[in-house]
This record gives sequence, C-alpha cells and structure tokens, in this order.
Amino acid sequence: MGKWGWIGLAVLGLTGVSRATEGLWSIGLRAQGFYDFEPGNDWFEGPEIGYSNYSLANHRLQLKASYLTSRLEQVFRENILRQDYFLFSPVWHFRRSSFFDPTVQMDLGYTRYDIESEIFKDLDNDSWIAAAQVGFALNLAQGEYGLYYHFGFNFITPESSMVYPGVFGVGIWMML
Repeated sequence: MGKWGWIGLAVLGLTGVSRATEGLWSIGLRAQGFYDFEPGNDWFEGPEIGYSNYSLANHRLQLKASYLTSRLEQVFRENILRQDYFLFSPVWHFRRSSFFDPTVQMDLGYTRYDIESEIFKDLDNDSWIAAAQVGFALNLAQGEYGLYYHFGFNFITPESSMVYPGVFGVGIWMML
C-alpha cells in the first residue's frame, strides 16, 4: 500500500471516530409541578438544553440542564412566591429510536425563593434538590422533536423550603 493509501485509510478511520462521537444537542421547554393538591406555588416552567453522544451508551444517556421558575404563575395568581430551580438531569432512554421511549431521570440541583417580607428573613430560602422520576418520551419525525412526561419523588424536602415530595413534569424538545 502506497503513501496515499495509508493517508486514505487514516482519513477513513478518523471519519469513523468523529462519527462515533457525534453529539446531539436539543433545546426545549419544560414545565414541572408538585403533587401537593394545594392551589398555587406548584407550577414551574423554563428552558432546557440537552446533550447526548454515541459514546454515552449509544445515545441512551442524555444529560440535561434546565432553569425553572414560578414567576409566570404570578401573572395568573396573586401572592405566589418567586421560586427558581437550577437542575442537572441525567436521563436514561430505553428505546431512544422508537416512537414510545420509556425513561428514568434524576433531577439534581438547587432551588431558592425570594423572601418578600421581613417576617421570614430568618428562614432558609434555598435548598439542594434530588429527585428520581420515571416516564416516557414520544419521539416524533424520527426523533427530530418530541414530547415527554415524567413523575417521581423528591428525596430532599426541607421544612423551611417550598419543595414537596411528589413531582411531575411535561416538556417539548427539538434537536438542533
């Protein structure tokens, strides 16, 4: 094999490596709430970005980051606490290339709420978050966009914060 044959083989090999590590980015909107059966302070929404890679178990593992807030709920209800969530969510997809894709998800992150009255200034207004959830995704147009739903349980629910144990979420996403 001549010099150009080896170069061609090397280019093909590098192309295979780059294809094998190709990443897929997604963006979407996520809404999440609590099963507390009380009106108010239980609906959060915001943007979400996700990343998956063939090296991460053939795209079965997806890493997501999201910012969720209750500030939009204030438009519809008075006296809603302004809460913010900063979440990192690893998601395991069982049937990533199928229309119906069961998922398992962890939410790890941080939450805080605004203290609006001096009466509550001594309360701890921030907390760490850890939740486990199961659900499913509906992959549309061969996975170019889709919908998902999940429900689960928050493991960290301090008494001084507004985090309740039962959690559910819905969202939409599209691949970039």
